[in-house]
Amino acid sequence: MTNSIRNPYLLAGIVAELGLAAVCVYTPPLQALLGTAALPGHDLLILLPYPVIVWGADEARRWLQRRRTPNP
Repeated sequence: MTNSIRNPYLLAGIVAELGLAAVCVYTPPLQALLGTAALPGHDLLILLPYPVIVWGADEARRWLQRRRTPNP
């Protein structure tokens, strides 16, 4: 298990960031103020696998780095 999953402050920060972004994008007064627009559902479905791909690539990089680093 990675340290980022065990860090409650990091997880709370990520949840707060996603919540704030959702409020800015989906609340009509903030849409007008910030010039944002909500993506259609089919576009969101296309974007759904990308966080998993990025997370997997990072975990693979860490695994390779641990494998290459000699143990003391």
